[in-house]
Amino acid sequence: MRDKPFKLIAVEGNIGAGKSTLLGPLVDALNEVTGEKWQLIKEDVDENPEFQKLLAEFTKDPSARIRFQRFITNHRAQLLEGVDESINYVIERSLVSDLIFSQANLSNMPRPDGEDICYYYDIHDRLETYPKIDMVVYLQTNAHVCYERMLSRARESESGTPESYIELISDFHDCLLPHICRDHDIELATMDWDDFGCPEQVAAVIDEAFKTKVAKAA
Repeated sequence: MRDKPFKLIAVEGNIGAGKSTLLGPLVDALNEVTGEKWQLIKEDVDENPEFQKLLAEFTKDPSARIRFQRFITNHRAQLLEGVDESINYVIERSLVSDLIFSQANLSNMPRPDGEDICYYYDIHDRLETYPKIDMVVYLQTNAHVCYERMLSRARESESGTPESYIELISDFHDCLLPHICRDHDIELATMDWDDFGCPEQVAAVIDEAFKTKVAKAA
């Protein structure tokens, strides 16, 4: 990952964990608590017809995963290109998500092909020029809770997603996130999100982490 002058927080979690619900209030809380300027960068794919088409294809036929995954990776990388470097950002998912989902999907295949393996290493290549993530906020949520939330929001493109897939993604988040964050020198804040939580509390955790980092560097 490349160095940059601004702070970058990635909010990660399973499908239906509650990321979208937290994002806006978290940015408001960070602006209040830190006294610095924070801005939200959303994936903003829910209204994107290409995303909806590829997600629906993937949900119905897992063999269509690569087209969907590459679209998402390219989209996430582009979101941070040319941003105003005088302010800080909270992003909805990052390329860290792509590492997790790609490995989860690889584990779920009878026999991965060359394109699947190449995609995984392509993510690592993209990470070399991706802005350095300072902290990942992981909304750790029970897989069944995520599944129920996914059903309740009733997105057509997600219909047909089995609970077993949500369980798989949950397991891989729990297993891989600590390793990915350690390998890339990213601070990890894990929040219990089964019953949602308080944006102000999350902002306080983030603020304290940055203050501690500054104190250690002094």
